[in-house]
Amino acid sequence: MNNKYLQLFGLLVCIIFFTSVSAKPRELTSKYSIHMLGVNVGELSVVQTSNNEIVNIEVITDIKINLLFSYRVKYVQNTIYKKGILQNSHIKTYKNGKLNSNVEIKYENGFYLLVADGDTSIINDSITYSGSLIYFNEPKAIKRIYKERSAEMRSITPMSDHTYIVSDENKVEHNKYYYQEGILHYATMRHTLGNIELKRI
Repeated sequence: MNNKYLQLFGLLVCIIFFTSVSAKPRELTSKYSIHMLGVNVGELSVVQTSNNEIVNIEVITDIKINLLFSYRVKYVQNTIYKKGILQNSHIKTYKNGKLNSNVEIKYENGFYLLVADGDTSIINDSITYSGSLIYFNEPKAIKRIYKERSAEMRSITPMSDHTYIVSDENKVEHNKYYYQEGILHYATMRHTLGNIELKRI
């Protein structure tokens, strides 16, 4: 009897152990240096946590510009996907420490409610890939990408192996992404002040 109880106890411990291991969220982290006109101007950090069918992404971008004028911009972005569908994305932009912009998109009742600095609009579309996913999710077979900061849907096309281009409706190239083993390693982005480069640290 004692031996049977010991075996049962051992079985229960194993079940509890493997259940806790399988339920543990999968976390991916990465950091990138940000360059403009050849100068390092900041850093971007991203954390993606996957738990069952829910994916949480947090992206923090911290940029300090010293040209004819100096200013500091910080983007704090939180995004949630469930079963491959964007559920919520919230981006706060701080300029010199003060809140400068607040954009949030929520999925409810089959459509998206977009609130950008107090202005509300509705997006009747399905969003399965957005800017917050680019870091750990190579856009294989993806044709459209939703840009959370600008609240725009743009096309994304492969340029070569593991290299993708994002362009607008006029086919003007805006971003270019380079991947290694499914992870973003380098990117270039158009900006009014000059091209921005993202380099994985």
